[in-house]
Amino acid sequence: MPLPRAYLIDSSIYIFRAWHVYDDAITDSNGNPSNAVFGFSDFLYQLIRQKSPQYIACAFDSSQTESYRRELYPDYKANRPPAPPELKQQFERCRAFCQAVGIPAFGSNRYEADDIIGSLASYFREQGFAITVVSADKDLTQLILGEEDAWWDFARGTVLNRRGVEKQFGVKPEQIPDMLALSGDKIDNIPGIPGVGYTTASKILKKFPSIDLILENIEAVAEMKFRGASRIHALLNAHREMLPLNKKLTTVVCDMHLQDHLQLVMEKMSWSGIDQDAFSTIIEELALSSGLSQRWLKL
Repeated sequence: MPLPRAYLIDSSIYIFRAWHVYDDAITDSNGNPSNAVFGFSDFLYQLIRQKSPQYIACAFDSSQTESYRRELYPDYKANRPPAPPELKQQFERCRAFCQAVGIPAFGSNRYEADDIIGSLASYFREQGFAITVVSADKDLTQLILGEEDAWWDFARGTVLNRRGVEKQFGVKPEQIPDMLALSGDKIDNIPGIPGVGYTTASKILKKFPSIDLILENIEAVAEMKFRGASRIHALLNAHREMLPLNKKLTTVVCDMHLQDHLQLVMEKMSWSGIDQDAFSTIIEELALSSGLSQRWLKL
């Protein structure tokens, strides 16, 4: 019998995607752009229509400039331009829309959406649930630890289980932070070891399965049987001090302090349908058509 399943949504990716895909001529009742909210709401509708999830939550990044990773490494994500005002104001509307349709929206000024998803995944796994992480972010594949867990890139229709993650990246899900610590992550502005990409990182991690073990056995890397091993050994030695910090930056936090709120989390994430008053209000504010609102009400 399959395990009960919790769907954990990396909201920002789908809001940004909607912002780029949908026409900015889509506006709310006050003439403000609402294309990102429109597209995000359609994504949520399609997901719920397809899966009828019993447990579901959306995680949001509350701040683009503050997080504990920025405290560790001030250049973390410093390569990203700030969201334009026309998009920034829509993030709060997306959170409000989630709440109106009965989907809890979690955010934190200190932790990122990834960490909220990681902590919720850890908690639900302990309760005997399978986890589906809805995201296009490869970083979150590190959370696919259970045999029935899945990473779902909704827009592309790609679903990876544990074996799929290993086939795609050449490492086990729990080694994704180690792989990214070695190779770096350009999207998050994390520098890696020069010359080390995913393929080389996976070769090293097959022999020494973690950053700690690589550092303990760094001289042995020179003797490994792949082209350029001696050069990679020299580069690892030259940049070894960055690896522990990189590992902290690339590891999703799975132990945020949810203990005092776990019963509330369970109750909130049990999807019981739309708050019709809140839904009617936000539909009117967003100037969405009656056809769109009716299809939500029929879920």
